[in-house]
Amino acid sequence: MEKFRLRKSARRDSERIEKLVYKHYFELVPKAEGFGDEEEFLCKKIADENGNVIAGCTAYVSGWGCLYVDDLWVDEKYRRRELGSNLLRAVEDIAADRGCYLSFLETGDFQAGPFYLKHGYTVFGTVKYHPAGHEDYAMYKRLDKERAKRPCKPTDYAIADGGEEDGEYLDDKLNEYNLPFLNPRHEYIKINRKLVDEDGNVAAAITAGVSGTDAGWIWKIWVDEKHRGKGLGTLLLKHFEKKAKEKGAVKFIVEEVYDWNVGFFLKNGYKVAGRLPGLPENHSYYIVDKDL
Repeated sequence: MEKFRLRKSARRDSERIEKLVYKHYFELVPKAEGFGDEEEFLCKKIADENGNVIAGCTAYVSGWGCLYVDDLWVDEKYRRRELGSNLLRAVEDIAADRGCYLSFLETGDFQAGPFYLKHGYTVFGTVKYHPAGHEDYAMYKRLDKERAKRPCKPTDYAIADGGEEDGEYLDDKLNEYNLPFLNPRHEYIKINRKLVDEDGNVAAAITAGVSGTDAGWIWKIWVDEKHRGKGLGTLLLKHFEKKAKEKGAVKFIVEEVYDWNVGFFLKNGYKVAGRLPGLPENHSYYIVDKDL
């Protein structure tokens, strides 16, 4: 039997693995017409009369024609003025005009669940005890079907395009809001590993880590085609779980699981926390987790 060595992955390894994972996914389910390999970043923002950003929304458009709403933030002084509603609508309209058929997102029970429900989103998954004492909800909305639109009241502020720098600012502001609820114990701990053969070639890899709230997150697992069926994916998964437990993880969470690989996680003791039929078209998207 061929021997493999376990090594820590460098950043370039993780970036390469992510590209290989998506390459494999797009071979299984081709990209939608008019969409590319790379996710398309969207950002809309609202600034006050002095140019200070007081609200914004970031999102990503995938190669399968789906919108993922990432961050939505409104400065406390400007809330309940329809700024968030107008920003969400602006991002959804851009996505729909691009040909996106579905929008999905995640929000905690201390965040904006009622807001998204009001705007036509439906819960399709719940991750419990994340963080401790809270729940995280996965929600979706079809953009390609007729749906009565909740009217947005006009605002006194113009919506403008934002860039990566604005996205980082919005992410920082949301983190400030989340901090009292999350109460992180430490910084994110990377546990990225790879298996290399005797010639130094990467045969399999995992990108994963432990969040500050002690959740073990698995982002990507990849096994080279010629090495599949040898248990390398399971070996990496078990290694991660062992290391994550040592770092204090109290549960494991995996997103971006699909009907073609969900069986791998179920076989390894994970359970389905959410399922979204139709992402991508004619397939299903899953969130799976495992409590310790």
